[in-house]
Amino acid sequence: MDTDESYDLTILPVRQDHFGINIRRPVHENLPDIQKGSNTLIVSSVRSGKSNLLVNLLLNSNFYKDAFDDVYIFSSTIHQDQTSRKLEEAFPATTYDSFDEGKLLRILEHQQSYDDPEDRPAIALILDDLPPLKANSLFFQIASRYRHYGIGLLLYSVQNFKMVSPIVRNNATNLILGTLNSAQVAQIGEVYQDNIGDKEIFKKLHRQAVPERFNFMHTRLDMYPAEVYQNFDKMIYKADF
Repeated sequence: MDTDESYDLTILPVRQDHFGINIRRPVHENLPDIQKGSNTLIVSSVRSGKSNLLVNLLLNSNFYKDAFDDVYIFSSTIHQDQTSRKLEEAFPATTYDSFDEGKLLRILEHQQSYDDPEDRPAIALILDDLPPLKANSLFFQIASRYRHYGIGLLLYSVQNFKMVSPIVRNNATNLILGTLNSAQVAQIGEVYQDNIGDKEIFKKLHRQAVPERFNFMHTRLDMYPAEVYQNFDKMIYKADF
């Protein structure tokens, strides 16, 4: 059969009527990309600087302060941690001390009430110290469609990787690991080793990035090849494949 040269078989990009989250100001490129929408997973042991990291992300002008129209925080330990209370003081009307799906549903319905995505508020949804939740919980299901609600930052903060469901792990764009035991690092490496190269490289990078408490390893899963940073400022690895 002769080829008909009158056809152009180039794959063209689909024109987008609207792209991205309307954040209020630009942020540093090393941070999770809240304009595209970030599902960030933080895993770190108790007293390892996790709360301090959250406070900096939301209240430090070098990070996300004033980048969102609204910030919603669900935290089971908000009243128990002196550092976390800074967040409650900053966002008193939108901080909740229980994981009430009804409250989350009302937030999502409010976001959906805007017919024009250009008018939809850019929001952050922080889920800190999750209690045991069912795998089909709305708090997990949102991880597959958060961008549609104008959520620029969907952030899960846990002490144990098993606390989040596979739908969260598989849709993560950014992985932040603090101080963890070797068993947890190996377990997490099993899930994300293909992004890095292999699980041994993953474990080695964690040791390099987190030599002591209050450091963390930040993996850009939304990049190809993936990039790994010590904290947010020092790139220590870029996959070569």
